[in-house]
Amino acid sequence: MSRSNLLPENPCKKFIDFKGDKGQFFYYDKDTQKQVELACPLYFVVLDELSTITGFNNEFECGVFSNEVHYLDREPLKVRTFKGGKAITGYYKAIKDSAKAIGGKYTKSVYAMLISKNGTTELVNFRFHGGALQGWIDKKINAAKFVIGISEFRQEKNGAIKYMVPVFKPYELSEETNAKAIAMDVELQEYLSEYTTRQMEREEVNTVIDPEPPADVDVPMDEETLAKEGWQQLYPETTAAPRGEVTNTGKVDKLPF
Repeated sequence: MSRSNLLPENPCKKFIDFKGDKGQFFYYDKDTQKQVELACPLYFVVLDELSTITGFNNEFECGVFSNEVHYLDREPLKVRTFKGGKAITGYYKAIKDSAKAIGGKYTKSVYAMLISKNGTTELVNFRFHGGALQGWIDKKINAAKFVIGISEFRQEKNGAIKYMVPVFKPYELSEETNAKAIAMDVELQEYLSEYTTRQMEREEVNTVIDPEPPADVDVPMDEETLAKEGWQQLYPETTAAPRGEVTNTGKVDKLPF
């Protein structure tokens, strides 16, 4: 890094996580050092999807994080803890068990344009893992053609543990909203193209890990396992809908504002 070639600043300021035991979305405010709950319904347009590792390490009592990648089989992950000397580097298939052993979970990192009721928009990042990842993979929505909304949750059960899964629904994507999303994505892609080539050199990442252990359930941590076996096969007691092709061929609702 040089004085004239500084590392880019992440244009995304809110990293949204999910508490499966409460069915609650929240982000961590660095200024107040508090969790801020986001009330549903939430509406957003997907800009890009990446894969990463997040979690909590009990030994060092700190967060687990990694770089973000588009292709798990072509881009290596470097998984680290915020404290201590834990560091694992390699392609996902080779390191996923080691990452899980230090508290890491496969996480889908979804950059999105969040739409408020008054029409304002902001760039956010959803980190889907556990029950939230289950809901995200179960959805049958072409994210390129629709606004995605979350207004309800379904309860699932893994043994004696009950947890909530967000239900994702499609809404009409207007030309105006799509144009705003494209403009926001241009800014995001400028950052990602620069950042992904150098992010492993950084001592600190922009993704904020909540300092408390996440309230989550032990569900499969990677899409490969889910796609191969499905939630019904892994957890027969759950009520997840069968997987299939995108089914948004009928009429969808307009945004309620």
